[in-house]
Amino acid sequence: MIFGDAVQRPESAAPADWLHRECQGAFGTVGWLVPDRFPSLIRLRAPDPSRDWWREYRDLVAFVVAIGEQYTSTPDRAWFALWEGHGWENTRSRIAVRGSLGDTEQQALEQRRAQLREEDRRRSADIAAGLSEIPKFVRPDREYFLVSGSLAAVTELREPGTPERWQHPDLFWPDDHSWFAATDVDVWSYYVGGDADFITELAERSPTPTEPVAPDRILELED
Repeated sequence: MIFGDAVQRPESAAPADWLHRECQGAFGTVGWLVPDRFPSLIRLRAPDPSRDWWREYRDLVAFVVAIGEQYTSTPDRAWFALWEGHGWENTRSRIAVRGSLGDTEQQALEQRRAQLREEDRRRSADIAAGLSEIPKFVRPDREYFLVSGSLAAVTELREPGTPERWQHPDLFWPDDHSWFAATDVDVWSYYVGGDADFITELAERSPTPTEPVAPDRILELED
């Protein structure tokens, strides 16, 4: 499976239809990203820059799930939405060269570059083919792939074409809609909606700073 073996391809993107009805905020606000049904909203800031930042970021998402499993009746059935604009199929291999090259070295370099271009072409084609099998849904100014699995599968999502790398979800929620977590382009914080007890526990135990937010709060760019 293009996003890893821990998740499955649903028959359609219909399980995301409720977002069309309930994400009614203005573009670029928390209410545009998180459905308008939750009594409490919180921002969990991304970890501070560090050598282990990506692992710490994955741990933050795992933390949300570990708490969230206690506040849902469907921990074994959840939905993960992944923005289609991450550019998985557009990466290119490059060779760094220092100094001048002789004719033989230049010829070998061009042959290697041609080989890499062909490998990139095949890789992009394979990724595009895999992604074409995943249902998508459209939100204002965004389009997402949708996959399903247990909440615990959130740390097992894989980057298309690079299965050794974790892929963070842009949106995820348990099937009973008891809570919802979201991030966006050029945003690394997660914005989470849920009942008061869930949000309070997140705030008290979060490994990163948190703050309550309102639906009209503008998303803070963190690129």
